[in-house]
Amino acid sequence: MTKAPVIQVFALGGTIAMTPGDQSGVTPTLSATDLIRAVPSLQNLADFKADTIAQRGSANLAFPLIEKLCRMAEEVTADAVIVTQGTDSMEETSFLASLLYKGDKPLVFTGAMRTPDQPGADGPANLHAAALVALDAQEGSVSLVVNGEVHDPWLVAKEHTSTLQAFSSEHGPIATIVEDKIWWLRGARMGMGLQTKKFAPVALLSAVLDDDGRLIDNLASLGYEGVVFEAYGAGHLSEMWADKAEALCAHMPVILASRAREGRVFEKTYGYVGAEIDLIGRGLIPSGGLRGRKARILLSLLLGQDDKNWKETFTAAAKSV
Repeated sequence: MTKAPVIQVFALGGTIAMTPGDQSGVTPTLSATDLIRAVPSLQNLADFKADTIAQRGSANLAFPLIEKLCRMAEEVTADAVIVTQGTDSMEETSFLASLLYKGDKPLVFTGAMRTPDQPGADGPANLHAAALVALDAQEGSVSLVVNGEVHDPWLVAKEHTSTLQAFSSEHGPIATIVEDKIWWLRGARMGMGLQTKKFAPVALLSAVLDDDGRLIDNLASLGYEGVVFEAYGAGHLSEMWADKAEALCAHMPVILASRAREGRVFEKTYGYVGAEIDLIGRGLIPSGGLRGRKARILLSLLLGQDDKNWKETFTAAAKSV
């Protein structure tokens, strides 16, 4: 008899685990075991191990917990690992995991947009789909699975507050799931296995119309070691913000990202003061195709390495997207 594969499930809370309580509103109460038991079809796919690591809304997750989770996933005896959590920060946690993870088994993130007590709850279907992907994805890869789609953590974003189709990726999903079969369009991204001594504090500021930039003036004194600007369009700031950003470059790395949902930061088209040519000339570092939220995570990790070559690593990563 062929031995069944083993999938480890780590539960962190989130909507997929929330139930109504005595007080108003739902809270995360279901364990990893509860989630598995709610999906009988899983027993036809693999044997499951279940560990509840946290029961939190995903806004309360933090970098060190995801690092710990990666180390646990690397050491566990299983053929694949699934992480269940809230969708609010899943684009960030899965991206961070893709930077840190160095395991030899697939690591799959999933969650739900609807609580288990709501009509049409999507948690069971997403967990079933995550198991299918976990058994089919490349060894050592990291992916995000929701609503019958598989996404690259580097490209995916939560773009809607409530619809089941809340997640989308630039260039589309890397795979779709039809009749329990994974139809791969592109391979899942491999974990980079980066190490860090700490996570450096990095600020994220978004450019908005007619803001005088007073927050920028205080970043260095507040203890930040880097900053990411979500600039207008292809990478543009007001002249006032451009001057302040240049001044910051003397104290910390300054990354130029875009607040736009898709597209790359330009490097050589617009020449006016505050446009990308001017800003890069002042010392700002373009984020390529990385959105600001993910550029912040990458910069935090790299600065925590005390590696003099962090800029080269950041730039290479940005160009790979």
